[in-house]
Amino acid sequence: MPANTAPGDDRRAPRRYRLVAVLAGAALAAGAVTAVGVGYAGATAGPRGTAGGLSAGQPAAAARPAPSGQPAPVPAPPPPVAGTACGAAFTTELPGETYQQALAREDRTIGRLDLARVFYPGLPAAWPGKVDMSGRPMVVSFKAPPAEILAGTDDHALTAWFAGAPRAQDTYWVYYHEPEDNIAAGMFTADQYRRAWQHLGALARAAKNPRLHATLVLMGWSTQPASGRNWRDYFAGTGTIGVLAWDTYNTGYRKGVYLTGAQLFGTQVAINRSLGLPIGVAETGSPLVGTDAGAGRAAWIRDITGYLRANGALFVSYFDLDWSSHGVVDYRLRDAASTAAWRGFCSR
Repeated sequence: MPANTAPGDDRRAPRRYRLVAVLAGAALAAGAVTAVGVGYAGATAGPRGTAGGLSAGQPAAAARPAPSGQPAPVPAPPPPVAGTACGAAFTTELPGETYQQALAREDRTIGRLDLARVFYPGLPAAWPGKVDMSGRPMVVSFKAPPAEILAGTDDHALTAWFAGAPRAQDTYWVYYHEPEDNIAAGMFTADQYRRAWQHLGALARAAKNPRLHATLVLMGWSTQPASGRNWRDYFAGTGTIGVLAWDTYNTGYRKGVYLTGAQLFGTQVAINRSLGLPIGVAETGSPLVGTDAGAGRAAWIRDITGYLRANGALFVSYFDLDWSSHGVVDYRLRDAASTAAWRGFCSR
């Protein structure tokens, strides 16, 4: 399960994450807001997931170079894909259900997934881990304090994990997804985080597995001026990072709108293009907005997936979880229109 969210994002339980929150708000540029489905002009967006500070056609500033040492060899890019892979983050829901059975349920419910989004709160389990994808790709993240990584404490375990990774499927491996709040809270520094990434990149390259792809996952919120952040602070350089992916949600639902793909992802597309790195969407989602029974969300799904596919996204993973137990909202696709829209994306 993802632990970090942007302040005000509706996956966050207010008390649970108060210590790592950065209290801020954001709004779209003044003027009418184009939205799909249910909505109205002039809506403001929440702190995550809207395009801000950089238009889709505007190049980002040069990426921060690796902080020290000689540049590492550039990772092999992911292999060409026939199209944008559809994925989902999910968990067990039924009594006695295993994670493998949960994957089969997702396949039946929202369409056969090309890819699974898997989270480990600490070091990853030995392969196949939570779920055997049998050749289907996965985006898998794990966590360990950067000081521990830099001290080499986990070298043995992670060297074995990289060596054991499947060679017949793509693994987009992620170290400490969404680190922004942790760094803001003083748990570790951005410099430690970048250097830990470089250390892990060397371990992964030693496995000589071209299907391993070092994937940085940041909050879409961190690309906005209102966040007070600079996404470059977390970027360890193209010598280490092979894919830059984003977690970007439809925060417009709080104002009654489904924000468009260009509004949500335009900034991130421009950043990736400026770096020459493939883009992925590791998490996205929206609850049903207002009185929408599903037709509006279905139109939104078609809009964002069409936009991301047109801009060459490697994968788009839907956050198919009920987050209301965290005091927030249910993102799951369970209405007929929304599931049909996601099935349509997966079947392309």
